[in-house]
Amino acid sequence: ISEGRSGGHGGSGPPPIHVECDLTSFASVRNACREVRELTKDDGGIDVLCCNAGVMLQPDTATVDGYDLTASTNMLSHFLIVKELFPHLQIASKRSGESRVVTMSSASGYGGPPFDARFFERRGGALGGDDTQSSYARYHQSKLANLAFVAALDRKVREGSVAGDDNNVLSLACTPGVCGSDMFLHATRVMSGRPAPRDRVPSVEDGALAQLKCIFDPDVESGQLWGPSMGGSGDEFGLQNTVIGPPQIMVTRKVCDAVWKACEDAVGTFNI
Repeated sequence: ISEGRSGGHGGSGPPPIHVECDLTSFASVRNACREVRELTKDDGGIDVLCCNAGVMLQPDTATVDGYDLTASTNMLSHFLIVKELFPHLQIASKRSGESRVVTMSSASGYGGPPFDARFFERRGGALGGDDTQSSYARYHQSKLANLAFVAALDRKVREGSVAGDDNNVLSLACTPGVCGSDMFLHATRVMSGRPAPRDRVPSVEDGALAQLKCIFDPDVESGQLWGPSMGGSGDEFGLQNTVIGPPQIMVTRKVCDAVWKACEDAVGTFNI
């Protein structure tokens, strides 16, 4: 969140405003959203909401709400944030013609296994244990759910527009590829016992390119997934658009509906 009424702190633009938000606590998320709504109520809504936080290869631990730590951090709390702030996205859409929800997923969400709603039920601490294979399975499910959420949100907004709602909230997904983030250091430490050097993989700045495209590019379309090209081609930044659907990504309308229901069961109804 940036505060447009105060001066910049070095560089250009206004300084950020930090809002405390613990994604392992739905109460904390709701409090943060109340604060964001208050901060943005006089600024014409929210132009872009980035669901960016993510954890990987975490222990089989329950949050204070009883859900899996990975599922709560990577998906359930993001769903709650979008639900709570959606009216302010609609305000910005009506003011400027569009607003955007940008969800950071991962190529780890591609392929199988298919979506399993058990991972998003109140079963935290009883989803396979702490071994690497089980913790990766929980991560895969969260990243697959991210992609299904993006597709579901896109469809629901489009259906609302057909029904006469004046909404143009774009739903976009991005993946960073392997890059030298703290998550990369953590994952390589868990898998091999020591962190791999950051300079062996693309930089964090490189990993942000797809997200920046989803935020700023006027030509992207709702429902798209942008990430590093896997085949050597791509746009001028080496990015490509991947269809969120079979055979590469196991997302169908049925899966979208299942993910939406699992999230609503956890944090409440989200009507658009």
